[in-house]
Amino acid sequence: MSDDEHDNGEEGDFADWNEEEDEGERRARCLFSSRTHPSPTAALAHAADAFGFDLRELTARYGLDFYGTIMALNYARTVAKDRGASAGTDDAESKVAAERAIEGIAAGEHRDERFLVPALEDDGVLFEWEDFVGTDAAGQDDDDDEEEEGVEPNHDEDDEDDPVVNAEMAASSTDPRVTAELARQLSAAIEENDALRLKMLELTGEPEDDAPTNVGAALLPAGVVTSKRSTAKPVPVAPSPRRSDPRPDRRSALPTVDEDYFGGYGFFDIHRTMLDDVPRTAAYRDALERNPSLIKGAKVLDVGCGTGILSMFAARGGASAVVGVDGAAPMAACARANVAHNGVDDRVSIVQGKVEELLRKGDVQLGGANSYDVLVSEWMGYGLLFESMLDTVIAARDAMLKPGGAVLPDVATIHVAGFTRNATSQPFWDDVYGFEMPAVQADLAEEAAKLAVVHGIKSAHVCTTDGVVKSLDLATVTVLDTEFSSEEVTITARTDGVRGDENDDSVKAGGGRGATGLTQRPADPAPDHDAEPIMCHGIVVWFNTAFSERFCKESPAVLTTSPHAERTHWAQTLLHFPEPVALVPHGSFWWGKDQPKMGLIGTRTNPARGIKVRIGMAKCKEEERARGLDISLEYEPVLEDGTPGTRKARMYQM
Repeated sequence: MSDDEHDNGEEGDFADWNEEEDEGERRARCLFSSRTHPSPTAALAHAADAFGFDLRELTARYGLDFYGTIMALNYARTVAKDRGASAGTDDAESKVAAERAIEGIAAGEHRDERFLVPALEDDGVLFEWEDFVGTDAAGQDDDDDEEEEGVEPNHDEDDEDDPVVNAEMAASSTDPRVTAELARQLSAAIEENDALRLKMLELTGEPEDDAPTNVGAALLPAGVVTSKRSTAKPVPVAPSPRRSDPRPDRRSALPTVDEDYFGGYGFFDIHRTMLDDVPRTAAYRDALERNPSLIKGAKVLDVGCGTGILSMFAARGGASAVVGVDGAAPMAACARANVAHNGVDDRVSIVQGKVEELLRKGDVQLGGANSYDVLVSEWMGYGLLFESMLDTVIAARDAMLKPGGAVLPDVATIHVAGFTRNATSQPFWDDVYGFEMPAVQADLAEEAAKLAVVHGIKSAHVCTTDGVVKSLDLATVTVLDTEFSSEEVTITARTDGVRGDENDDSVKAGGGRGATGLTQRPADPAPDHDAEPIMCHGIVVWFNTAFSERFCKESPAVLTTSPHAERTHWAQTLLHFPEPVALVPHGSFWWGKDQPKMGLIGTRTNPARGIKVRIGMAKCKEEERARGLDISLEYEPVLEDGTPGTRKARMYQM
């Protein structure tokens, strides 16, 4: 299929701009009715003549600049939609809507960055309004007239370094060298500004692109992994005419959680992070390319295709046809370009849109029931279920996969184990260039006791065995199964010679080089493997997904996010205890003979033999965290004879 056939657009994102469309006419819908005009200019002329909404007059009267005009147009369409005018033909309601829009623009109601989001998908008026208005009326200085009269244009000296002014100069210059140089300066300035903003956000701890507000991330000094999914709400900047890659504006907010989610995936840095994750990407590559009995000649559906990498793996693996679907319009356009450039567009097509909406519409590009032999998706979020994308995969599977068709991956398991103080930020604040900071430690400990922390930890900081608390068969799982309270598992101290609390300079200030100020203080004694209990500070959660022999007969594989394996971009999820639990080290039982049992089970004077653990996961019911995850944790220390200690339950937000 052609790009035009696939280019459906999506509310909240600008559709891809095709240079070839300039050669013909772009039809455009009226601002205040359902009437369609042969061109954007005709649509705007009709708005002026029939309804008195003259964009030329409005830009001149209210000094609308480029973005002000974009906001005014989207505001006008929103007013018409709210009044129901845009659903009918030209009538009295349309005139009322136009009058209301003019009044609102006069009052400045359009000056809201949410009106940078197109009110109508693939709206040609947003691309070509300047042809109707004329550049002089679009908020630019009338420099050309001044130059014709021999008057030096009135540019402030400070404007020489202003990329916006330079862009205007470049647009008006007839000297191609000037145009090229100023365009280069503008591009460099934009890149520098983006880099500085990203650096600032990193330093201040604000989430950027790749993060669900990484709750409690500040707890961990070194090796902190910022969260994969963003709660920052980027808005696509309105593209200037013939601009092929509108840049998202990271400062602004989209009105809905889905737009936030898909908007977050419109950034290339998150896709680079995922592609740079070799365990992740190689597992999918091998499943799609090393299992010919499954893939060769098959029709494959790639849900959430991003850059198109999995779709291209499937094509290279011998699939006869592949359909990739992505909700972010910029990424769908990118995937189409990647597919074409790599010469697999004869077998791979890209559909832009949200799967559930496409299914409701019966979109023919997506296909109907029993259309696909294989469904592949990289849907996993932090803690496995953060983001709720599995719901979309289930919907696609049930609607379009053939009976007995393969789902890749086909099994997912959630694992738990205990971690020590070394996995937290506490050791960092023990000695910061000679100063102790217990107030910081207390504040961070209080925060961590209620918020899930996405952080990659070392195998050496895990202090217990692990247990599987949940297993999902992705070929049969239902949406109801994604919310659960797990079976109970018991974890005990490791028996491989690792305690988890051994001295580790890497967790101290400056990687150990900054923790040198208290050298006169007696050093803390190293834990005695035979005399000191191990202090477990919380539960670390991770997941595995399997491409099992059920479908991948030639080359089954497991993608693991375990702390004992190569690091992935998912890292792990940490659930901190408010107070640590003491464990008998290395499975020793000498406490029962020589050591008096004093105090509560799980304390230093009465360490536990193990910890019984149960976790639960549920989608957040709060609107502002609609793709968030609430995690419950129940834990109970137990003695060797099974005597239980105090059972505790806590809730954590992700």
